[in-house]
Amino acid sequence: MIPREACPPVLIENHPTCASGLDRQEHLADAIPDEKRPALLMWRSPPALIVGRGDTRLPRFEAAVEKLAAEGWPVLVRNSGGLACPVSPGTLQIALARRVVPGGTTEALYEELARLLIAALSPYGLEAVAGERPDAFCPGRYDISLKHTKIAGLSQRWRQRSGAFDATTAAALIIDGDPSELARITNLFYRTAGAARVCSAGAVGSMKAALSPHAPETEILFEEIAIRVEALIAAEPFLRSELPLATGDKEEPDDES
Repeated sequence: MIPREACPPVLIENHPTCASGLDRQEHLADAIPDEKRPALLMWRSPPALIVGRGDTRLPRFEAAVEKLAAEGWPVLVRNSGGLACPVSPGTLQIALARRVVPGGTTEALYEELARLLIAALSPYGLEAVAGERPDAFCPGRYDISLKHTKIAGLSQRWRQRSGAFDATTAAALIIDGDPSELARITNLFYRTAGAARVCSAGAVGSMKAALSPHAPETEILFEEIAIRVEALIAAEPFLRSELPLATGDKEEPDDES
Protein backbone atom coordinates (compact mmCIF):
# COMPACT_ATOMS: atom_id res chain seq x y z
CA MET A 1 0.00 0.00 0.00
CA ILE A 2 1.03 3.61 -0.58
CA PRO A 3 2.18 5.63 2.46
CA ARG A 4 -0.35 8.37 3.18
CA GLU A 5 2.31 11.08 3.16
CA ALA A 6 3.29 10.00 -0.36
CA CYS A 7 -0.23 10.45 -1.73
CA PRO A 8 -0.61 13.57 -3.89
CA PRO A 9 -4.11 14.84 -4.64
CA VAL A 10 -5.82 12.77 -7.32
CA LEU A 11 -8.91 13.90 -9.17
CA ILE A 12 -11.75 11.41 -8.93
CA GLU A 13 -14.81 13.18 -10.25
CA ASN A 14 -17.81 12.84 -7.93
CA HIS A 15 -20.92 13.12 -10.08
CA PRO A 16 -24.35 13.93 -8.63
CA THR A 17 -25.88 11.29 -10.91
CA CYS A 18 -24.53 8.32 -12.78
CA ALA A 19 -26.04 9.83 -15.93
CA SER A 20 -23.75 12.86 -15.73
CA GLY A 21 -20.70 10.67 -15.17
CA LEU A 22 -21.60 8.42 -18.07
CA ASP A 23 -22.13 11.44 -20.32
CA ARG A 24 -18.69 12.75 -19.35
CA GLN A 25 -17.21 9.36 -20.20
CA GLU A 26 -19.01 9.21 -23.55
CA HIS A 27 -17.24 12.44 -24.56
CA LEU A 28 -13.81 11.58 -23.11
CA ALA A 29 -12.33 11.04 -26.57
CA ASP A 30 -12.69 14.78 -27.20
CA ALA A 31 -9.91 15.29 -24.63
CA ILE A 32 -7.30 12.92 -26.15
CA PRO A 33 -4.03 14.91 -26.05
CA ASP A 34 -2.22 13.21 -28.95
CA GLU A 35 -1.71 9.88 -30.71
CA LYS A 36 0.69 8.55 -28.07
CA ARG A 37 -1.09 9.48 -24.85
CA PRO A 38 -4.56 8.55 -23.63
CA ALA A 39 -7.13 10.72 -21.94
CA LEU A 40 -7.93 9.38 -18.46
CA LEU A 41 -11.15 9.75 -16.50
CA MET A 42 -11.92 8.38 -13.03
CA TRP A 43 -15.32 8.97 -11.49
CA ARG A 44 -17.96 7.71 -9.09
CA SER A 45 -21.64 8.36 -8.54
CA PRO A 46 -24.83 7.28 -6.74
CA PRO A 47 -26.29 3.87 -7.67
CA ALA A 48 -27.49 3.03 -11.17
CA LEU A 49 -27.84 0.05 -13.46
CA ILE A 50 -26.03 0.62 -16.77
CA VAL A 51 -27.37 -1.60 -19.54
CA GLY A 52 -26.34 -2.31 -23.11
CA ARG A 53 -28.34 -1.36 -26.15
CA GLY A 54 -29.51 -4.95 -26.60
CA ASP A 55 -31.24 -4.85 -23.22
CA THR A 56 -33.56 -2.11 -24.47
CA ARG A 57 -35.15 -4.67 -26.81
CA LEU A 58 -36.32 -6.93 -23.99
CA PRO A 59 -40.12 -7.35 -24.02
CA ARG A 60 -40.80 -5.52 -20.74
CA PHE A 61 -37.85 -3.12 -20.70
CA GLU A 62 -39.92 -0.05 -19.79
CA ALA A 63 -41.56 -1.88 -16.89
CA ALA A 64 -38.11 -2.86 -15.60
CA VAL A 65 -36.93 0.74 -15.81
CA GLU A 66 -39.91 1.86 -13.71
CA LYS A 67 -39.41 -0.96 -11.20
CA LEU A 68 -35.74 -0.13 -10.62
CA ALA A 69 -36.43 3.61 -10.40
CA ALA A 70 -38.79 2.85 -7.53
CA GLU A 71 -35.91 0.96 -5.87
CA GLY A 72 -33.59 3.96 -6.21
CA TRP A 73 -31.65 2.43 -9.12
CA PRO A 74 -32.10 4.46 -12.32
CA VAL A 75 -31.47 2.51 -15.53
CA LEU A 76 -29.06 4.05 -18.06
CA VAL A 77 -28.16 2.88 -21.56
CA ARG A 78 -24.51 3.01 -22.64
CA ASN A 79 -23.30 3.32 -26.22
CA SER A 80 -21.45 0.01 -26.18
CA GLY A 81 -22.25 -3.66 -26.01
CA GLY A 82 -22.65 -5.97 -23.07
CA LEU A 83 -25.34 -6.64 -20.49
CA ALA A 84 -26.50 -4.90 -17.33
CA CYS A 85 -23.81 -3.65 -14.93
CA PRO A 86 -24.78 -2.37 -11.45
CA VAL A 87 -22.69 0.51 -10.10
CA SER A 88 -22.78 2.02 -6.63
CA PRO A 89 -20.89 4.66 -4.63
CA GLY A 90 -18.32 1.92 -3.95
CA THR A 91 -17.56 1.55 -7.67
CA LEU A 92 -14.64 3.38 -9.26
CA GLN A 93 -15.17 4.07 -12.95
CA ILE A 94 -11.93 4.19 -14.94
CA ALA A 95 -11.89 5.14 -18.63
CA LEU A 96 -9.06 5.46 -21.15
CA ALA A 97 -9.61 7.12 -24.54
CA ARG A 98 -6.97 6.66 -27.23
CA ARG A 99 -6.43 7.40 -30.88
CA VAL A 100 -6.43 4.03 -32.65
CA VAL A 101 -3.14 3.61 -34.49
CA PRO A 102 -2.98 1.60 -37.74
CA GLY A 103 -3.27 -2.07 -36.83
CA GLY A 104 -4.87 -1.29 -33.48
CA THR A 105 -7.44 -3.84 -32.31
CA THR A 106 -10.28 -4.14 -29.85
CA GLU A 107 -8.40 -6.90 -28.05
CA ALA A 108 -5.22 -4.83 -27.62
CA LEU A 109 -7.17 -1.99 -26.01
CA TYR A 110 -9.06 -4.35 -23.72
CA GLU A 111 -5.80 -5.99 -22.70
CA GLU A 112 -4.21 -2.61 -21.99
CA LEU A 113 -6.87 -1.70 -19.43
CA ALA A 114 -6.99 -5.23 -18.00
CA ARG A 115 -3.22 -5.15 -17.42
CA LEU A 116 -3.51 -1.73 -15.83
CA LEU A 117 -6.12 -2.92 -13.33
CA ILE A 118 -4.19 -6.07 -12.47
CA ALA A 119 -1.00 -4.05 -11.95
CA ALA A 120 -2.84 -1.52 -9.77
CA LEU A 121 -4.08 -4.32 -7.49
CA SER A 122 -0.78 -6.19 -7.21
CA PRO A 123 0.87 -4.01 -4.49
CA TYR A 124 -1.81 -5.26 -2.09
CA GLY A 125 -0.77 -8.86 -2.70
CA LEU A 126 -3.93 -9.42 -4.75
CA GLU A 127 -3.49 -11.80 -7.68
CA ALA A 128 -6.16 -10.69 -10.12
CA VAL A 129 -6.82 -12.53 -13.37
CA ALA A 130 -8.72 -11.80 -16.57
CA GLY A 131 -11.38 -14.19 -17.80
CA GLU A 132 -15.13 -14.52 -18.12
CA ARG A 133 -17.21 -15.12 -14.98
CA PRO A 134 -20.40 -16.49 -16.56
CA ASP A 135 -22.43 -16.45 -13.33
CA ALA A 136 -21.67 -12.77 -12.60
CA PHE A 137 -23.31 -9.66 -14.04
CA CYS A 138 -22.39 -8.66 -17.62
CA PRO A 139 -19.99 -11.58 -18.24
CA GLY A 140 -17.16 -10.88 -20.66
CA ARG A 141 -13.77 -12.28 -21.54
CA TYR A 142 -11.97 -9.41 -19.84
CA ASP A 143 -13.74 -9.64 -16.50
CA ILE A 144 -11.23 -9.01 -13.70
CA SER A 145 -11.53 -11.44 -10.80
CA LEU A 146 -10.09 -11.99 -7.35
CA LYS A 147 -10.53 -15.35 -5.65
CA HIS A 148 -12.99 -16.46 -8.34
CA THR A 149 -15.26 -13.44 -7.86
CA LYS A 150 -15.71 -10.65 -10.40
CA ILE A 151 -14.60 -7.22 -9.22
CA ALA A 152 -14.48 -5.39 -12.55
CA GLY A 153 -16.08 -5.47 -15.96
CA LEU A 154 -14.83 -3.76 -19.12
CA SER A 155 -16.62 -2.12 -22.04
CA GLN A 156 -15.41 -0.39 -25.18
CA ARG A 157 -16.69 2.10 -27.72
CA TRP A 158 -15.08 3.10 -31.03
CA ARG A 159 -15.81 6.31 -32.87
CA GLN A 160 -14.79 7.46 -36.34
CA ARG A 161 -14.00 11.10 -36.86
CA SER A 162 -12.30 12.81 -39.82
CA GLY A 163 -11.25 9.49 -41.28
CA ALA A 164 -9.59 8.26 -38.06
CA PHE A 165 -10.78 6.16 -35.14
CA ASP A 166 -10.63 6.71 -31.43
CA ALA A 167 -11.67 4.23 -28.76
CA THR A 168 -12.76 4.57 -25.15
CA THR A 169 -12.21 1.51 -22.99
CA ALA A 170 -13.82 1.66 -19.56
CA ALA A 171 -13.85 -0.41 -16.38
CA ALA A 172 -16.22 -0.47 -13.43
CA LEU A 173 -14.04 -1.55 -10.49
CA ILE A 174 -15.85 -2.59 -7.30
CA ILE A 175 -13.76 -1.15 -4.48
CA ASP A 176 -16.49 -1.82 -1.92
CA GLY A 177 -20.04 -3.06 -2.27
CA ASP A 178 -22.63 -5.61 -1.21
CA PRO A 179 -22.58 -8.53 -3.69
CA SER A 180 -26.09 -9.59 -2.65
CA GLU A 181 -27.51 -6.16 -3.46
CA LEU A 182 -25.65 -5.89 -6.77
CA ALA A 183 -26.92 -9.32 -7.79
CA ARG A 184 -30.44 -8.60 -6.52
CA ILE A 185 -30.86 -5.43 -8.55
CA THR A 186 -29.44 -7.06 -11.69
CA ASN A 187 -31.77 -10.03 -11.32
CA LEU A 188 -34.75 -7.78 -10.58
CA PHE A 189 -34.14 -5.91 -13.83
CA TYR A 190 -33.95 -9.03 -15.99
CA ARG A 191 -36.82 -10.79 -14.26
CA THR A 192 -39.07 -7.76 -14.72
CA ALA A 193 -37.87 -7.16 -18.30
CA GLY A 194 -38.68 -10.74 -19.27
CA ALA A 195 -35.21 -12.26 -19.60
CA ALA A 196 -33.90 -15.48 -18.05
CA ARG A 197 -30.46 -14.12 -17.15
CA VAL A 198 -29.32 -14.61 -13.56
CA CYS A 199 -26.41 -13.08 -11.59
CA SER A 200 -25.10 -15.10 -8.66
CA ALA A 201 -24.10 -13.10 -5.60
CA GLY A 202 -21.36 -15.65 -5.00
CA ALA A 203 -19.74 -14.72 -8.32
CA VAL A 204 -19.41 -11.03 -7.35
CA GLY A 205 -16.75 -9.62 -5.04
CA SER A 206 -14.92 -6.43 -4.15
CA MET A 207 -11.40 -5.25 -3.50
CA LYS A 208 -12.21 -4.54 0.14
CA ALA A 209 -13.65 -8.01 0.71
CA ALA A 210 -10.53 -9.59 -0.80
CA LEU A 211 -8.37 -7.63 1.66
CA SER A 212 -10.54 -8.47 4.68
CA PRO A 213 -9.98 -8.47 7.64
CA HIS A 214 -7.12 -6.00 7.17
CA ALA A 215 -8.60 -3.77 4.47
CA PRO A 216 -7.99 0.00 4.65
CA GLU A 217 -10.95 2.35 4.75
CA THR A 218 -12.91 2.54 1.51
CA GLU A 219 -11.97 6.16 0.78
CA ILE A 220 -8.29 5.35 1.24
CA LEU A 221 -8.59 2.49 -1.26
CA PHE A 222 -10.21 4.83 -3.78
CA GLU A 223 -7.36 7.31 -3.44
CA GLU A 224 -4.61 4.70 -3.56
CA ILE A 225 -5.99 2.92 -6.62
CA ALA A 226 -6.42 6.24 -8.42
CA ILE A 227 -2.82 7.21 -7.64
CA ARG A 228 -1.57 3.85 -8.85
CA VAL A 229 -3.57 4.10 -12.08
CA GLU A 230 -2.15 7.54 -12.85
CA ALA A 231 1.40 6.35 -12.18
CA LEU A 232 1.01 3.28 -14.37
CA ILE A 233 -0.35 5.30 -17.27
CA ALA A 234 2.58 7.70 -16.99
CA ALA A 235 5.12 4.84 -17.07
CA GLU A 236 3.11 2.22 -19.02
CA PRO A 237 5.12 -0.78 -17.71
CA PHE A 238 1.95 -2.87 -17.67
CA LEU A 239 1.91 -2.89 -21.49
CA ARG A 240 4.98 -5.11 -21.49
CA SER A 241 3.64 -7.66 -19.02
CA GLU A 242 1.78 -10.87 -19.75
CA LEU A 243 -1.96 -10.74 -19.13
CA PRO A 244 -2.81 -13.24 -16.34
CA LEU A 245 -5.76 -15.33 -17.49
CA ALA A 246 -8.20 -17.30 -15.37
CA THR A 247 -7.65 -21.07 -15.55
CA GLY A 248 -9.13 -22.51 -18.71
CA ASP A 249 -9.38 -19.25 -20.62
CA LYS A 250 -8.09 -19.14 -24.19
CA GLU A 251 -6.72 -16.37 -26.32
CA GLU A 252 -9.76 -15.57 -28.49
CA PRO A 253 -11.33 -12.35 -29.81
CA ASP A 254 -14.04 -10.86 -27.61
CA ASP A 255 -17.04 -8.65 -28.21
CA GLU A 256 -17.73 -5.58 -26.09
CA SER A 257 -18.72 -6.56 -22.58
